[in-house]
Parts: sequence; C-alpha cells; structure tokens
Amino acid sequence: MTEILSKGVLRSTTVMFLFVWFAGIWMGGCETQEQKVEKLIKQLQDDVEIRHYAIWELVEIGKDAVPFLIQALQDAGEGKNGSVIRLSVVEVLVKIGKDAVPDLIQALQDADSGVCVNVTTALGWIGEGAQDTVPSLIQALQDQDAGVCQGVVEALENIDTPEALKAVEEYESRQ
Repeated sequence: MTEILSKGVLRSTTVMFLFVWFAGIWMGGCETQEQKVEKLIKQLQDDVEIRHYAIWELVEIGKDAVPFLIQALQDAGEGKNGSVIRLSVVEVLVKIGKDAVPDLIQALQDADSGVCVNVTTALGWIGEGAQDTVPSLIQALQDQDAGVCQGVVEALENIDTPEALKAVEEYESRQ
C-alpha cells in the first residue's frame, strides 16, 4: 500500500515539476528580444556572478544587442556603478567583436569624451577585426581630450595596419 502511495506522490511531484518547468519556458519565451536585452543590461550593475551571466547572454544575442549596449555605455553615469557598467559593456562589445564595429564607429562621435575613451578601448581590444575604423580613429586624433587621443593611439596600435601605425607615428611626432 505504501509503495502504491509513494508512486502516486512521485508521479504527482513529477507532473507538477514538469508543469512549472514548461510554464517557466513559456513565460521566458513571451519576453521580446528588446525586453530581454534591457533586463540583461540592468543586470550588468549587479554582483559579479549575475554580471557574468548577463555578459554571456548578451554575447549570445550578438549584434542585435549592440545598439542597446552603446546606449548603456552612454547612460552609465559616474561613480563605481557607472565604471562597472562601462567595463562590462566594453567586455561584451569586444566578445561580440566585428559585428559591433559599425555601432562603435558611430559612438566614437559621442560628445562625451568618457564614452569615446571606452569605445576606443573596445576597438583596440577587437584589434584586427576593427580595421574598418582606422579612418575614423585617425580623425579622432584631432580630439582636444588627451584621454581620447591616448585611447585612439592604443586602438590604432592594436589594429596594427600600416595606415594605423603611420598615423600613430605622425601623431606622436607632433606631441
């Protein structure tokens, strides 16, 4: 009798577990891509474990997440949280790689020099995959902000094309 009762309890528990599992999948599937990206970007402010989860999820989304990541970079603000968000966003953009480059080129025109420095960091870490940005980076060497120019120099050195290295050499000779 107890054996029949425990099989019934086990069966009921299994059915309940499967129901909850399927409901969770269905609920998660109701979220639009935009909502998912926005939720993940908010998680970039969280503790290290959640931040790493969010980074990998954003990398999986790929280039569809890039415009939202650029916006997060622009909205990050100052202080420790802003710094953590910017570094996390740059890390995601670098992992997305070449697919992020067109949006990064546009973000290089941002009026906020802090955004530009983070963009140059991302482009430098992308390296050879960011060769298309060399003309824009060379133009950015005209920026009045020394931090932006230093970031541009490092990005150009990492991209490592003859044109990029020549621009760095010319810039450094003027300094």
